[in-house]
Amino acid sequence: MNSRAMPRPHSPISVLSFQLAILIAFAAPAFSQATFPTPALTSISPLGAKPGATVELTLRGTDLDGPQSILLSDSASPARTIAIKSTKPNIFSVVLPADLKSALYDLRFVGRYGVSNPRVFEISTLDAIDSPGTNSKPDKALKVALNSVIQGSFKATTPHWFTFDAKTGQTINATFSGRRFDTRTELLATLSAPTGRELAHMRDGILSLTAKADATYRLRLNDLMFRAGDDYGFRITLTDHAPAIRPVTPISAITPVQIGQTIKESFPPNGLARSFDLAFKANDKFIIEVHSHQLGHATDPQLIIENVKKDAAGKETLTAQAEVADAPAITPAPSINIANRDPSYAFEAKADGIFRISISDAFNSTRPFELRILKEAPKPAPVIAINATLPKAANAKTGDLGSANVPRNGIAALEVIAPNRNALSEPIELKAENLPAGVTCLGGFIGKGQSLGYIAFQAAADAPAGGTILSGIPQSQFVSFPVADATKDNVLYRTTGAPALGVSTQASPALIQTEKTDILEVAADAKLDIPLKVTRHADFADALKLKALGLIDAAKAPEADIAAKAVAGKFTLDVKTLKLAPGDYGFILQGPAKMKIRRNVEELAAAESDAKKALGNQKEAQKKLADANADTTPQKAELVKAATAALKLADTAKTDNDKLVKDLTAKAVAKEATFIVYSNPIRIRVKEVAKK
Repeated sequence: MNSRAMPRPHSPISVLSFQLAILIAFAAPAFSQATFPTPALTSISPLGAKPGATVELTLRGTDLDGPQSILLSDSASPARTIAIKSTKPNIFSVVLPADLKSALYDLRFVGRYGVSNPRVFEISTLDAIDSPGTNSKPDKALKVALNSVIQGSFKATTPHWFTFDAKTGQTINATFSGRRFDTRTELLATLSAPTGRELAHMRDGILSLTAKADATYRLRLNDLMFRAGDDYGFRITLTDHAPAIRPVTPISAITPVQIGQTIKESFPPNGLARSFDLAFKANDKFIIEVHSHQLGHATDPQLIIENVKKDAAGKETLTAQAEVADAPAITPAPSINIANRDPSYAFEAKADGIFRISISDAFNSTRPFELRILKEAPKPAPVIAINATLPKAANAKTGDLGSANVPRNGIAALEVIAPNRNALSEPIELKAENLPAGVTCLGGFIGKGQSLGYIAFQAAADAPAGGTILSGIPQSQFVSFPVADATKDNVLYRTTGAPALGVSTQASPALIQTEKTDILEVAADAKLDIPLKVTRHADFADALKLKALGLIDAAKAPEADIAAKAVAGKFTLDVKTLKLAPGDYGFILQGPAKMKIRRNVEELAAAESDAKKALGNQKEAQKKLADANADTTPQKAELVKAATAALKLADTAKTDNDKLVKDLTAKAVAKEATFIVYSNPIRIRVKEVAKK
């Protein structure tokens, strides 16, 4: 096991630093469905910095033990692994690479228990101004400048005030989106004249005004509902650049489009429709997709398709073909709500024809959209990964951060969603590369026309702690904040770039494997028995109940029961009862396993070593004081003074070390934790019932 213990010089200062570092592990825990140690970030501060800057980064969350690094990743460049150094509880010194490009990055913590969920961190070349929070009244406003970034958090319900200078005709533009920055903040920004008269408000994350006079203007920021706390951070870009104006094509225009073409425009105002004509030939196969909500916009696109017929005089007659409001529901349902308000329609032409395609936004916005006329489903298919969670109890309404960490000598899986699927969609073999050291990808599968699957990973018994950004899966979706009761608090979600995978130094309670890993065949009216091998941790002897995930909704999924202490089991799949149509399917077995674990064993071992050294230093200091008292030279008084001071330091170090050992011994008592146990992925082929 690799140790990330801090250097341990023999001084009370080093002992205190060590104690402070340990406190990170014992912050108040965020709600989590599973209790096994897994890093979780609930907020970060600041929300951004310049390339090449040295940042004091505050990370709040749970299980941030044994800090190794942070991962910075975006969709356009390779992930960066950046070393971190703990300076105070929850605070880490980070030196950012100088060649980072301006963009929004996903920041993840990597430590002893693997990799955390992501939080948004912006890299920008603009100067950043930190709001202290003491600027809570107009007369205490903080002076800032245009073309800079203002960042901070609402630690109290009072607003933050700022002033800046602008000249006549100069554009004032302030932008911020809490969802974009993964915070709870719904920002209300108000711009005022020196007289106090309000001039502009922020709408949809944008405040824009042209200055009518040379003056010092005032900017007031507060959360819409005056909420406060670490989760309510903000980072506003304040510039003199006019916001980009998206061109809107006149709604009277009907634009011809072709199969294979993508049109990028903006919705017409007031919910009006934008129209296109698509000509096609007999036997053409194509997919019409509208993308806007999936691009991160708060929109609800509506798609209407009509057949166009013209008589000899050229008069048009339109007949309804389809009206699509949302993407098809994903069945079985994923573990978190994958909201997708973008419509999709697949068509195979039996004759030549023309479609009139009309697109509007039910939310009446003028935000961007893309109309994609695809010859076939994209290859590779776009997929979205979701962190592992246990199936929820009936009627449970929670939001779980989940885990993307593989325990040693165990298997973990990511749930994978394929959006915009239809009957023409081909099967997907799930693969991933750029794995952490000691981890093997076991693959996964999504069948033809299906939308959900699982990709599994296995860690060796000696796999080192760490984490990487996977390649092969382009997107992932996360719950932004853990929620214990969704009836009292909204569950917020964020779609981001490629998922991460980590390795935890905790060992898995059990390794579940099928005896065969090839495709298993079964008739549509039959049952299939699947033998299982169980490799148990020495401290785990309980029975296991594992659900088959990926075939039907988890609440109704069949289960495999493995007896206590058993090293073998069997899963029986009743294909007829599940009404599985002929075809190929992939699924995985998953369930809870409770096992006692000890946390902070490494810290306790280091503290015990320090205590032993401190005892030796104390005895040595006592001997030197005794020798000084016995000295008969003129330097006796000076020697006694120095030896007394050294003994005092040694006594303090010994007392501090003994207290640390006592505290860590109490915290390292074995306590029960709930793990998520997975099998390897299982493939079956359901065959037609043989005719009699």
